[in-house]
Amino acid sequence: MKTWTGILLMIILAVATISTTSAARTMNESQKQLNIDDQSSQTAEVEASNIDKLHDAAKTTQESIPVKEESIPVKEEYVSVAPENENVRLYPMKVEGSGYIYNGMILEVDGKTREFRDWQGEGGSYKPEVHELDLNGDGQKEIVVLYTEGHGTGIYLGQALIINRVTLEEMKMQSLDEIAKQHVKSKVTVSADRVDVDVVVDGVQAEPLRIEEDTNGGVYNKELKFGGVTYYSVENGQLVVSAAGAYGAALYAGDLTFAYAYQDGEWKAVDLKYSMEVYEEEYYESFD
Repeated sequence: MKTWTGILLMIILAVATISTTSAARTMNESQKQLNIDDQSSQTAEVEASNIDKLHDAAKTTQESIPVKEESIPVKEEYVSVAPENENVRLYPMKVEGSGYIYNGMILEVDGKTREFRDWQGEGGSYKPEVHELDLNGDGQKEIVVLYTEGHGTGIYLGQALIINRVTLEEMKMQSLDEIAKQHVKSKVTVSADRVDVDVVVDGVQAEPLRIEEDTNGGVYNKELKFGGVTYYSVENGQLVVSAAGAYGAALYAGDLTFAYAYQDGEWKAVDLKYSMEVYEEEYYESFD
């Protein structure tokens, strides 16, 4: 009886040992797999973290590099220098149309610069001018800028601006339209075979003009129009203007001339005169 009891106990112990060993092996293999999974997960996290760091570094680098706008180097041929002072210069912000269009301009006075983005002018043989002179004799010099806005057959659009030398601000100027309305009275009378032009400037009658021509089908004004052909220039220390009076479409009958003087905080027209003259058509075609 004792013998069978001992054998039975031995069998039970052997089964328990095998079960324990198998369970331990299973737990060990599970732990190994868990370690592998954890290692893979940690590796993925590290890789993701490194990628994020690279992205952040790239973003920081990109943000730290200033964006520089492309600019066209200013060639000497584009620079206008005041004949009165070489430290007064004018040059374009941007050059277009093979160097013939100035899109915005920069005024430089003794190293101080100011951009004028709304100044649109022509280059080439119509290159802008800049001058430094005392226009009104008060002992303080002004800057005068002259440029051509456009030209064509029967059209020449000159422009002039007076700049405060200290502040580089544009000074107020009477426009050509304001000047014509204030100082000029004119009448254009059209007949079948002629056009009569009468002009009075500040109460002074200009010599009447009669133009013999066939007016059939022509387009004429009731009074002279100004602005189609306008020249500005600096002469004898003054800014002077010559504006052609149009009695019809690209048809001109003389010039209104005047100078600018500083009065009541504004540059106004003085010394106005009108000279009657019929321009030849070939003269205006030369603007092309």
